[in-house]
Amino acid sequence: MPIVVVTGRSLFVEGITTRLREHLQPGELIVVDAREPDAFAQIVAASPSTVVMDITDSHTARLCLPGNLPLALPGLKLIYLDPEQGQVQIVTSEQRLATHVRDLIDVIGLG
Repeated sequence: MPIVVVTGRSLFVEGITTRLREHLQPGELIVVDAREPDAFAQIVAASPSTVVMDITDSHTARLCLPGNLPLALPGLKLIYLDPEQGQVQIVTSEQRLATHVRDLIDVIGLG
């Protein structure tokens, strides 16, 4: 199952995307531009295991309305990046502190 990174073109998310590409095979990472009107449909169509997004970006935040993605994709792992707080929030049945990209890779299950 692919991993989707939703971007509104923040430099923080672009940097994370670049780092994730270093750990993934071609085709395992899909980037969806949250500014596109069909961004939600693109995410659902990709049927990802994980969605990574900057929760402080107004374009991506609209996709995170309570239950939208989890209802459409049961079992989905949501990873909210918060560059303002310098933290990553992982929305699953558990919470972990992720301070390095390696932590993110381990949570996604690639490590």
